[in-house]
Amino acid sequence: MPDSNEKPVSFKELERHFQARKAVNDTPIQIERRFHVQADREPVVKTRLERVDRGDNQLHWEIVVELDGIRAGSRALPPALKGQAVKAERRKVSEDELARQLTSFIPDHLGFNATPVELQKSIKTIREVVGERRVATTIFGTDNRRAFRDTTYPWSTVGLVQTNRGSGSGVMIGPRHLLTVSHVIDWTAPAGFAADWVRFTPSYYDGTAPFGEAYGSHIYWYVKEDGDGFITGDEANFDYVVVVLDRRLGETTGWMGARGYNDDWDDLAVWSHMGYPGDLNGGQRPTWQGGFRVDGTDADAQSILHKADVFPGQSGGPVFGFWDGDVGPRAVAVQSWQTSSNNGASGSMDMRDLVARARSEFA
Repeated sequence: MPDSNEKPVSFKELERHFQARKAVNDTPIQIERRFHVQADREPVVKTRLERVDRGDNQLHWEIVVELDGIRAGSRALPPALKGQAVKAERRKVSEDELARQLTSFIPDHLGFNATPVELQKSIKTIREVVGERRVATTIFGTDNRRAFRDTTYPWSTVGLVQTNRGSGSGVMIGPRHLLTVSHVIDWTAPAGFAADWVRFTPSYYDGTAPFGEAYGSHIYWYVKEDGDGFITGDEANFDYVVVVLDRRLGETTGWMGARGYNDDWDDLAVWSHMGYPGDLNGGQRPTWQGGFRVDGTDADAQSILHKADVFPGQSGGPVFGFWDGDVGPRAVAVQSWQTSSNNGASGSMDMRDLVARARSEFA
């Protein structure tokens, strides 16, 4: 187990310290896919299976669900979230103890790759504005984002977050714990609830959901982003939430660990990021970029500056590194905002503490 001051493993050394492996066993997994309906009585449900031939000699199946008794033209939404605001306060346990508690987890049914192996060519679906006045860009120099299909660990832990406000990215940070940004959450919840619905689909790719999906049931936060379209002040430092999911999805996908950022790590080219950018592939495929530097802003609650390439949709995706002695990576921040001079992630010590609280109160 690394101590709190140990530096992350150099990006060039990753595959030496964290060797790729196949799954320990081939145990089939159970997944859930869901949708919601309105009906005046309990619907009658019928299901059937049909083979799908795609010419690749693989066994593809279509699951057909027929529902009888649905109210015509009705729309139904998922459950809203309970929750509570949390006050950032002095930590009651040591950083080394929290590092031991907030470790990562790799299920035996998943393989491991320190960098994704199923890289894909991206299609540019939103192009930059070109004219006499250049708009603020979030791509610095060459675009280094790479789309991927890899479902080994840790690529299995990141997925698409969907809410009433649109979509973003998120990462499993515990057995039933999702880390994402505050500004993707719909805080205009029905009476008696903290926030409206959240759906998480890990390893979402072109509509597929190899690990199923889960919905939020509870939420922890420090600051609610106010929805005005700008991330300013405390919003930039605290633009993250932990959503407790309604089932232990992490036992299927695995999860990343969490760690507070140490400013001694400024300028180390050791960090990676994953997310779902809207300008590539219509936000339907995850992208990855690795080996970039960050610069913390010297506080427990930090905006962590970087020049990794980002676009809306990547918000909530983790900034993470690997430490010798761990089984997998740890997230230190989530992508939050962008300008023409820097991109910014929110995280550090207070983020780690929020994760610790959510994981201790919802095992």
